[in-house]
Amino acid sequence: MTLTRTLAALAAAAALAACQDAGERSVAMLRPGSSFTVARIDGAPAPAGVTFEVGEGSRVTGRAPCNRYSGQLTESGGAMTVSGTVMTRMACGEADRMMAETRFGIALGSVTAARRTGEGIALTDPEGRERLGLVPAGGQ
Repeated sequence: MTLTRTLAALAAAAALAACQDAGERSVAMLRPGSSFTVARIDGAPAPAGVTFEVGEGSRVTGRAPCNRYSGQLTESGGAMTVSGTVMTRMACGEADRMMAETRFGIALGSVTAARRTGEGIALTDPEGRERLGLVPAGGQ
């Protein structure tokens, strides 16, 4: 094989690997009908009852530490986002839950990728840090 063909084969293999990696990190693993419990927010345990559900048209809904939220899950140029997020405005009774609510909102807005973990899915930021750790609800 000539050097040109060898380089072309290596470039094709690298492109294929990149596509497979992007597919593994894509919104494809967050199918409509998926329901998750949020186990971690920025590495800290999430308060009980925090959820992340994917509906038709990649609409996400759930319960944050204090309020209900919804937004649109999209993927463009290899990055995923949750945009157009709206949240109810009920007060939190506990300071810890309110702090978790703030962290959750910031984390949700910084998500750009998803990857599988041993227990579920990690939603990560541009640096690859886990912002939200999701586990299937009800043992899915």
